[in-house]
Amino acid sequence: MRSLNPACKFISLLAVTVVLAGRMDPLWNTAAFILSAALIIVSGVRIRTLLLLLLPVALAALGMFFTGYRFTADSAMPVSSAAFLSGSSQLVNGITQASRVFAYAGLGYLFALTTDRILMVRSFRRQFHLPQVFAYGLLAAWGAFPHMAMEYRKTKAAFRARGIRVFPVSPALLAPLLVKSVRWSDELSIAMESKGFSARAERSDSSPAKVHLRDWIMLILCCAVLPAASILI
Repeated sequence: MRSLNPACKFISLLAVTVVLAGRMDPLWNTAAFILSAALIIVSGVRIRTLLLLLLPVALAALGMFFTGYRFTADSAMPVSSAAFLSGSSQLVNGITQASRVFAYAGLGYLFALTTDRILMVRSFRRQFHLPQVFAYGLLAAWGAFPHMAMEYRKTKAAFRARGIRVFPVSPALLAPLLVKSVRWSDELSIAMESKGFSARAERSDSSPAKVHLRDWIMLILCCAVLPAASILI
């Protein structure tokens, strides 16, 4: 999954999401989640990391289960799902809603955990014709995040050294960070302009993001084969 073109991967997973949105079938949702989790693990993500990320998803799925269990209608459930689960429409609806949360989370994590952010910006700029100003802004923001985190820890340590207790989102912590972020963005803008980075100038890529055969195969499977199968099955 890491070797796929991010733009093609984004379109493919979006197509899968649309297909799942048009079906009220827990089997499809469960299959999408299991396949996404398997691809994430195969791509090199640690199982412990994936399980930690799924904790809030499990809480959301639990809430959706009880919501679907409490508010349902007998005529709203497909016969195939009810026959498969051999339960009441309330139970079927609850499981369907909960499985949908896991399916969407799995697809989202599949894209986020297996996609390089720099390659994603290059791919979006080449395949989606993303304006250069947005591409530069994204890259600059991601480059500033480590400095912002380090400055936050320094400010928090300074308050601790003076015996002052502050909350994690205290204005005393966030105000200096906001001021320095504005200063960093201004300095970065001046530096980029001095180096010739302009929204109007055409630039070439040292490593352009290309669409390979494997990307076309994934697009065909997710954008043509899967929707056709969802209609026929």
